[in-house]
Amino acid sequence: MKMSPIVSLVLSLVFGGAAVLGARLWLGGGDKDAAPAEMVETQPVVIETRDVLVAVRDIPRGVALDPAWFETEAIPVTDLPRGAFETRDELEETGLERPTLIEISSGEILSEKMLLAIGMRASLSSKIRPGMRAYTIQMTDVSGVAGFVLPGDMVDIIFMANDGAALVDDLPVRSGGASAEVLLQNIEVMALDLNDDVAGNDPSPFRTATLAVTLEQAQTLSVAGKSGTLSLALRGSADDAYEMAEAVRLRSPAPAPRQVASSPKPAAPRQPSGTQVAIIMGDQESKVRVPSSQ
Repeated sequence: MKMSPIVSLVLSLVFGGAAVLGARLWLGGGDKDAAPAEMVETQPVVIETRDVLVAVRDIPRGVALDPAWFETEAIPVTDLPRGAFETRDELEETGLERPTLIEISSGEILSEKMLLAIGMRASLSSKIRPGMRAYTIQMTDVSGVAGFVLPGDMVDIIFMANDGAALVDDLPVRSGGASAEVLLQNIEVMALDLNDDVAGNDPSPFRTATLAVTLEQAQTLSVAGKSGTLSLALRGSADDAYEMAEAVRLRSPAPAPRQVASSPKPAAPRQPSGTQVAIIMGDQESKVRVPSSQ
């Protein structure tokens, strides 16, 4: 039995309408479930901060602090070190009389661990890094770069021996002439005579220089100081490179050959002056010299 085209058209419209209605009902139910999620507002994350003192310049170790070197900045509480100074008033009350124990870089938060403990004397020993030693060498106006070296500068140490001594495996040996050798490079000057103020800017001649070296380097300087002369070569403030430098030895010139005077030659016999006359008597002939005056 064949279905009438009209019936088929009606059934198609009914099924199509039912499908559209079902889809709208399904989509409508999903929107109702999603609506509450869209209505929830996102709450901003609140980060708790605290005002603390932050360095605005690089500060060397071993110096008394100046409140002008710091400014207040809000820092997240989770990033704050223990004992951070919060105000300049707090620094003036407890920190100005305490020199810095370590170097403080610009942007670092000032805290108690960066300063000497209350009541601890500000001696040179407080400025020595772990594993280092303070060793003093003698200087002159020339070997000390004419006094232009200041505490906190970096220098190279040069060993010179005018009597022909040199160092081989840290032992003095003779090289047959004047010698110069770079013993140590990039060494920090801790003090000059009794001046250990790394914030000073007034150069002056000095007679001793105290250097920050390792224990092995101190032994090398001790041997070199007994076998020659030590001098400083001032490095640039931004120069921290190490260079390979061979020892320079100037051989003593060979002695000039000694000039020996030659013995005088014997003088030739003097020929008598006058005229020679031949006298012939028979078969005999003789010669007689007649003086010119006769």
